[in-house]
Amino acid sequence: MTRQDSHTEKEKTKNILFVCTGNICRSPFAEGLFNELVEKKGVQNLAARSAGLFALPGNQATYLAQQVAAEYKVNLAEHQARLVTAELTACSDLILAMEKHHWDSVVTHFPETSDRVRLLRHFARYGSRKRGIADPYGLDYEAYRFCFLDIEDAVSGLIDHLSKAATAGHHKEKA
Repeated sequence: MTRQDSHTEKEKTKNILFVCTGNICRSPFAEGLFNELVEKKGVQNLAARSAGLFALPGNQATYLAQQVAAEYKVNLAEHQARLVTAELTACSDLILAMEKHHWDSVVTHFPETSDRVRLLRHFARYGSRKRGIADPYGLDYEAYRFCFLDIEDAVSGLIDHLSKAATAGHHKEKA
């Protein structure tokens, strides 16, 4: 199914794709947190997936990623890594990269996505919106926690942005 096929309904689901390197730390944090917050806030028509540019399909999130996520009530136990593919990018309305080199790689391999790729921190509420999110892989628990909280800030800002955009669009339709 393409993005256009999925947009034939009146209430369109906005599909978000989070991208990192291995799809075992950062992008699973973002996907899990996004889907958890959307459900908790009762926001309709938003869905997220994640993938990695060099993922080994089927790998679980790292042990420390699972532990930190669980500390914040996000369950990554069932996560399985997947590769970024043409199919995933085609059905994604917004592709959010953890670092600039992820953005560059997505656009290089899938040029049709160039208008839909951003850094995740573009939506951050605090700090620089131009920097990437540091990779905690191979580091300690505190590095994973810092990464999770950095992603939480950006994901919360993203959900606020998408909610406001949906509300503004809904009000336009009624006018």
